[in-house]
Amino acid sequence: MYFHEMTYDIDILARQNLHIHTTFSGCAKAEMTVDSIIDTAVNAGLEMIALTDHFNTDNTNEQCIERNLLLRQQAEQKGGNLKILFSNELSCYGIGKTLENDKVRQAMDYNLYTCNHYHLDYWEQPEDKSARGYAVHTHKMISSIIKSGFADCIAHPIMAGYVRTLKDDVGALSRAMTDNELGSLLELAAANEVAFEINIGAVGNDPELAKRMWALGKEIGTYFNFGTDAHRLENIDTRALATLAKKLFE
Repeated sequence: MYFHEMTYDIDILARQNLHIHTTFSGCAKAEMTVDSIIDTAVNAGLEMIALTDHFNTDNTNEQCIERNLLLRQQAEQKGGNLKILFSNELSCYGIGKTLENDKVRQAMDYNLYTCNHYHLDYWEQPEDKSARGYAVHTHKMISSIIKSGFADCIAHPIMAGYVRTLKDDVGALSRAMTDNELGSLLELAAANEVAFEINIGAVGNDPELAKRMWALGKEIGTYFNFGTDAHRLENIDTRALATLAKKLFE
């Protein structure tokens, strides 16, 4: 199991990329093999990565466990000193609702959850489709998965890019969430040792949210992890994210 390191040093956080997809994710490029991922991560100076393929309704619990075993075997054959966490991008698809069972969670080294894949057909939607409605629903979703005790980290939190009705204004959802509400999520995460992900897509597309989250999180004592949500080899290197984060946060 992964244990968080409490740090607000961007250079230290950038030594890890805890959100990388392999070819087991249908949206990843064919180049995302274990061998190529490891080589690219080592060349980028990374010390630890997490392989986090999607777990959606087209997967079964047994398939999820089997593919992670296969990835472990491939990494062992490759060898090397890179620390690799074998994981999944798990789905908290509704308030208090997840797809995976206990066996999956126990088989993973690192449980990364997304709460905002609202573009998927099975994802729970709020009755109120306004930015405020989605902000309230997102708050409840993230709170529920943190309280469950299942999560190690929340992927691209509060990012509205997956909400079809808000995709033309990805900052609308975060603007509709008050500092008190955002702070309450960060406090809950800190109390339960759940990290919030610093994700290059979220930082680039909604920089004001990233700044708010980082500033409040530092004050509260929230854990942060770096993840690029890499679907291609060129996105594994965290240095671009580190440079962007430094300009934004410092």
